Amino acid sequence: MEIKKSSFKIGMLVIVFAVALSLLIFGTSIGNSVSGAVISNTINENTNIGSGDIQIVKIHVEGAQYVLEPSNVKKGVPVRLEADMSRMPGCSKGIIGAELGIRKTFSSGDNTLTFTPNKAGTFYIACSMNMYKGTLTVLDSDGTKSNYIQQPLASGSSCGAGGGCGCGG
Repeated sequence: MEIKKSSFKIGMLVIVFAVALSLLIFGTSIGNSVSGAVISNTINENTNIGSGDIQIVKIHVEGAQYVLEPSNVKKGVPVRLEADMSRMPGCSKGIIGAELGIRKTFSSGDNTLTFTPNKAGTFYIACSMNMYKGTLTVLDSDGTKSNYIQQPLASGSSCGAGGGCGCGG
């Protein structure tokens, strides 16, 4: 009888561990939260982009780097990041830009993130595990480049090295 109880406890621990690992790898709705000045997560495709109402930035991964096209945006104008999910492997789907106030886990059904940058400079973004990295430059509202450059993120690790995954590591 004692062996059955022991086996049951071990089995339950394995299941709990598997669920926790799945949530870490594939994300949760918690990872889809966005902080900062959010305009909307869904924008009408007919938005007049030419008038400066919104800046569209395409994001994907090449090697271990995020590629943002274009990589420069203007301060004070909403930005919509559009992730190419076919080019976003594994943990690269979960991005964090602490100084930009963004945090999101992209999915095939939700591949956009809209925010308004309120500070000019060059800012780092990274995946939730700090393995994939990239930069976004926010120009002053008059189009000039700021001298501010965010301090580089710590090198990648399984816990995010510096709190990328939320553990504070």
